[in-house]
Amino acid sequence: MHPIETGRYVLPTNPLEEFVNVLTSWVRSDLLGALVPGLQRVGKTSAIEYYSDNYRRWLGDDVRILCTEIIPHKQVGEGVFFGDLLRSMGFPPNKNRPEDRRALLIGRIVEAGAHSRLKKVVMFVDEAQYLDDFLFKLLISVHNEVSRLYRIKILWVLVGQPDLATFAATYAYGGKRQIVGRFMTDTFVFRPLAWRTDFDDALSLYDEKMRYPEGGPTYTQHYAPRLVAGGWSLAKQADLLAARIEHARAERGLPIGSPMTMQGFTILINHLFQHVVPALEVGRALTAADVDQAITGTNCLIFEEQEALLSSP
Repeated sequence: MHPIETGRYVLPTNPLEEFVNVLTSWVRSDLLGALVPGLQRVGKTSAIEYYSDNYRRWLGDDVRILCTEIIPHKQVGEGVFFGDLLRSMGFPPNKNRPEDRRALLIGRIVEAGAHSRLKKVVMFVDEAQYLDDFLFKLLISVHNEVSRLYRIKILWVLVGQPDLATFAATYAYGGKRQIVGRFMTDTFVFRPLAWRTDFDDALSLYDEKMRYPEGGPTYTQHYAPRLVAGGWSLAKQADLLAARIEHARAERGLPIGSPMTMQGFTILINHLFQHVVPALEVGRALTAADVDQAITGTNCLIFEEQEALLSSP
């Protein structure tokens, strides 16, 4: 099944490339920890997956990558916390005692680090805005044991919602220097697709770089071979697509010229490729009606509407 149909693909957009460059510099500079806040649906989780799948291109065997996620609970103890981390890493715990689960987590980190040239692990922690003082202290204890006993270095990359950006100042003001020093040495704000530079560049990726299978036709060629042969490209539809998105924003009372969420963008493009582009006749471009129907049918601006509501006083 084509990635457009499954929705499981990652576009190497400008924001993603910025993330890759910054993260690679963190790894090479021996940073202990950093924050990556960003708006909802801008592609942070996809960026983690992309880096985890491709890090050897930039770092070879210098490090290993582990990915985990913080699960929110009304109350959370050590056993639940360490169990959640293990499950989100793909290692469901077979022990119930908190100390056993902690030992399993440390074992996974040490095992990964031992297989890297620099004896180093990058730990992605998604939904990190749910961390609190107690959970940070648990992570510090893990970090210290892995470092002291096994000489494995850890770079903690905490990824989450925009309120994560306030963590460094909040914890520093509270005198929590150990937490700030371990996890918040630097901050990179993951941004959405800038209007229109990133938007236009992302469209061209479907015409030029995205291929399935590897080395096969581009995504655009796959869905519109006759159109492409006649000179058609998705990038050439950029002005129309942008104009109709702005029209839809205006109708919904959303800011004109604002960045677009990555999820909204891909939902719209996936729909066009599957349901509109294959039916186009050679020599015919997309119409305003085509795009308007796709915007309405996919509800691709819902994420911008949600953000507008969250940001309203």
